[in-house]
Amino acid sequence: MINGYYNLIVKNYPWYVDEMRGISIGSEINFDWIMAINIRVELMHVVSSQTDVKLKTRRDQETLKECSDFMLFDDQNNFLIHNEDAAPSIYKSAYLVSCKISSSDYQGVSSPEEEFTCYCYPGHLPGNAFGFNSAGFVFGVNATYPKLMVTNSFPRQILNRLMLSAKNLKYLEKIFRTVPCSYGFCMNIGFAGDDPNILESDWNSEFFGDNSESRLQINPHLFNYEIAPTENSQNTVSKHCIISPKMFSIDKNEDNFFTSQYYYHFNHYERIKIDEVLNMSSMRRKERTELISPPTNLKELLDITSDTADSSYPIFRTPRKNDPSELQTIATALFDLNRKTLSIFVKKPSDSYQPLVKIRIC
Repeated sequence: MINGYYNLIVKNYPWYVDEMRGISIGSEINFDWIMAINIRVELMHVVSSQTDVKLKTRRDQETLKECSDFMLFDDQNNFLIHNEDAAPSIYKSAYLVSCKISSSDYQGVSSPEEEFTCYCYPGHLPGNAFGFNSAGFVFGVNATYPKLMVTNSFPRQILNRLMLSAKNLKYLEKIFRTVPCSYGFCMNIGFAGDDPNILESDWNSEFFGDNSESRLQINPHLFNYEIAPTENSQNTVSKHCIISPKMFSIDKNEDNFFTSQYYYHFNHYERIKIDEVLNMSSMRRKERTELISPPTNLKELLDITSDTADSSYPIFRTPRKNDPSELQTIATALFDLNRKTLSIFVKKPSDSYQPLVKIRIC
């Protein structure tokens, strides 16, 4: 299985194999282990190494809980917030990578020029958590758990890494639609740049192909994409836009293409109809969020990301002493798209409302 993924990646994106080799050399960890880490999503859920495999359906659903994302956009607010949930061991070992990568020649094919800043796990390619690139795109990843996984497609983390090279929305959406994914995920995307041409898109409805001209009046810059694999290696992708209340009256929302002002997403599909493993944490985090009044300012939004009212399944996660496998919120990323900054909290944001670090996006 690892060899199959390796051959697919080295044939199409050899520069990312070189990147993993660099991680291997720098960390003095065998390349096979680094390769395995970067297909961990697929390895964790397969029960055989057949061409097409199904997920384990009888597994501990309590272990399936990862990140939460919240967006708020109106006249006063323009925010995307991401709670990064991971194993407690990652809390002190994760790091920020900020780099500029020049194009290189690979037997007549040029690798992309890239410039980005990402929050990374040890051994992992960038793009698996949250970050931004020089084009002005910011992102937060939500894990999802479809029961279908196909091994003749690209690992999820390769798509996550590939999107960092996107210079415009058309290219970003082309990645989601045309690079077949082995497993599902969700991307929360914001844009902090100044050039509106970067946000031009041929995709103006929930599912690609149904292009309504009136949708072009919305001009969104906050998006949620759900991506799911299919047995024929053609991704199912749903696009959802977060718009200001002023835009909401422009068009009917019969196809669930946009939400006004406030939106949130957890670790299950909201729009794509697919057989998936629904974990209790994701559902309870959503249920709790729906009980809280919609935020009207940044403080109220940070209070929601910090919420622990549901002690069994809190939005802001802390490890349980009697459960070493429990995930915790290891970082909260606040993207302020008006001020073009990324603020990172490593403690509950509502404790002081002061981040550990603030970085200029573009």
